[in-house]
Amino acid sequence: MDDFTTKDLLQRALEIVDLIAQNDGTMVQRYKRAIVEGRSMDFDKVLKRERELAFAHYWQIIGSQSSTIQNAKEFITDESETRSIL
Repeated sequence: MDDFTTKDLLQRALEIVDLIAQNDGTMVQRYKRAIVEGRSMDFDKVLKRERELAFAHYWQIIGSQSSTIQNAKEFITDESETRSIL
């Protein structure tokens, strides 16, 4: 296992923060909400809540454009999709 210094960990944390900051602010707030709410839920409920918040975000952005919203819904509900590269 690698030995990381506090400086190394802080540097990596700042890199992650920079990546997060590149995203839409509303989406970041929704993910934060999912994390906070998820602390008191079992894992299956957390995943379901994450999908609900993501769907709400996409719906807000694109409205009721049926093909786009259907594609987003399929992506969100596809459990084989990668959720994060962090």
